[in-house]
Amino acid sequence: MPDELTAIDPLGRTIYLPAADYSTDDNAIGVLDDVTAVIKRPAVVIEVKENEKTEYYYFRSVGWNKALLIITHLHNGRWEAYRHVWNPTAEMMSNVLGRGKQVIYTV
Repeated sequence: MPDELTAIDPLGRTIYLPAADYSTDDNAIGVLDDVTAVIKRPAVVIEVKENEKTEYYYFRSVGWNKALLIITHLHNGRWEAYRHVWNPTAEMMSNVLGRGKQVIYTV
C-alpha cells in the first residue's frame, strides 16, 4: 500500500490521505475506497473556521446502513484528511453545522 493517496474534492482541492492513518482498520483498502468516495462525491461539505484555522467536514452515506464523516485541515501547505467517524451521531452533526457553514449540499 502506498504511503499516501489523494482524492480531489468537488471544490477542486487535492486532499491527501495518509494511508498509515487508515491502516488500523481490518479492511484498510475498503476503508480507503470509502474515504475517497466521500471526498470525491460528498452529500454535504461543511466549512468550519475557528481560531484562524479552517477545517472541512465531508459527509455521505456509504452503503445501506453506514455513514462516514471525513475531517480535513490545512497542514504543511496541503489539505489532509486527519480523522474519520463512522456513523456520526445527530448531536455531532448538529454541533458541526452550528459551528460552520454548509458549502455543498447534494441529493
